[in-house]
Amino acid sequence: MPGLLNRAARLVRWFVRPFAGKEPSFYRAVTACLLAAGLFWQMNALNKTYTTRLNYPLAWRYDSARYVPMRPLPAALPVTVTGEGWRLLRANMGWGILPAEMRPVPLPGTRYLPADAWRRGLQNALEGVQVNEWAGDTLRLTFDRYATRQLPLALPPDSARRYAARFTPAVVTFRGPASLVNQLPNPYPVAVSSSLAGSEEMDVVINAPARVRPSVRRVSMEYQRRPDVSPRVPRRATSNR
Repeated sequence: MPGLLNRAARLVRWFVRPFAGKEPSFYRAVTACLLAAGLFWQMNALNKTYTTRLNYPLAWRYDSARYVPMRPLPAALPVTVTGEGWRLLRANMGWGILPAEMRPVPLPGTRYLPADAWRRGLQNALEGVQVNEWAGDTLRLTFDRYATRQLPLALPPDSARRYAARFTPAVVTFRGPASLVNQLPNPYPVAVSSSLAGSEEMDVVINAPARVRPSVRRVSMEYQRRPDVSPRVPRRATSNR
């Protein structure tokens, strides 16, 4: 082991001996030569053709005022591409590139974006780069139409048996996917605390399902406890003898 270390030390001294005791200008010249050689090598390497994998960004184009995706659309797509090093470097660093435009047909229900649509959008965005393969041949997309319903507000049945309530506003507009909006109950129940006082006015929150947006988040509620009604006991019929 000591012999190996001695040989290594001699090799290092042999390598640095020609550079010892030189003027500072000499070291600057050597450094400049090394940087120039590295730059020339890098430029020469970038002129060659390579194959690599990119996570390329996507831009979705559809009528978002009328249709809503029922599952998140992918923001990027892993693809394997072949091209010159300069172009691949730009794509990896995001220099001057535009997202690939995807134009699905957003009809209600499940649709599939075919491979041709993927390739066309990616190839238009990646000019001068050949798209070899991407993650899957098709993409499953689920869209729905936007729908709007105006529903009156009411207490849930359990609370309505104990309290009489009036809401302001009394009607709320709900907007969201038609498959969800059409299933909302009419009237729309507003959940309240079980420990309400005899009569009072308070603000309550409108809790809507995910993806459904009410026109207002809070409404004013005036409520009053209903009087307790005891069940009547029927009289027994008496017969005159």
